[in-house]
Amino acid sequence: MSLDWSLIPAALVPFMILFIRVCNLSLSTLRVLTVVRGRKRAAWALGFVQSLIFITVIAGVINNLDNLWNLAAYAAGFATGNVLGIIIDDRIAPGYSLLRITSSSHGAAIMEALHQAGKGATEVTGSGRDGTVSLIYCYSPRRKVRKIKELVLQHDPQAFMTLLQVRQIGGGWEG
Repeated sequence: MSLDWSLIPAALVPFMILFIRVCNLSLSTLRVLTVVRGRKRAAWALGFVQSLIFITVIAGVINNLDNLWNLAAYAAGFATGNVLGIIIDDRIAPGYSLLRITSSSHGAAIMEALHQAGKGATEVTGSGRDGTVSLIYCYSPRRKVRKIKELVLQHDPQAFMTLLQVRQIGGGWEG
């Protein structure tokens, strides 16, 4: 995968560097997220393609260090690629999340709404600053978390929620 940068008109080189660097960093961000989720094969494949792209773009920058536009395109591609990788990950949303919900007075209503929506949830009674609270644990595919959060807030606008990424689940009821 070699690119002869001398064949590209000098005015287009910064745009090529920007485009390739955005692709490279988007893949890099996705690769890191797959590593965190323990997806070995996907991480390997993304790392392989990412490294090929990186070598291609760095060659273009090194061969043209006298052009500040190339350096700016490289930096802009880095920054943009990070953000684009996160956006792509949010859209495809692989994996599962654990939503932890704390409600001081609407735990039963939240549980009922989650169960009616076909979601598995577990409620535990706890003690907070102002007395008894409901702690609700709900596992969900990541792409469905936003709807669950909206459902919870409909029943308790004051609910406190935290979201954890889950690497592996097994057993229990999946809804």
